[in-house]
Amino acid sequence: MLFYIGFGIQLVGFASVGLCLFAGINKGQYGQLEFVQLVMGSLMFYFGQFIRAKGDS
Repeated sequence: MLFYIGFGIQLVGFASVGLCLFAGINKGQYGQLEFVQLVMGSLMFYFGQFIRAKGDS
């Protein structure tokens, strides 16, 4: 069960980073909101990876 929870968290983090990238391309520059979204999305992705690894063992 932890595997699927971690995988879901990873998907949300990955989507957040993708939306940040898309917003930056449309605007032509990255602002503070996009930076926070990038950092939080990355942290969510790696936290999900940690949860998934715990679920595998």
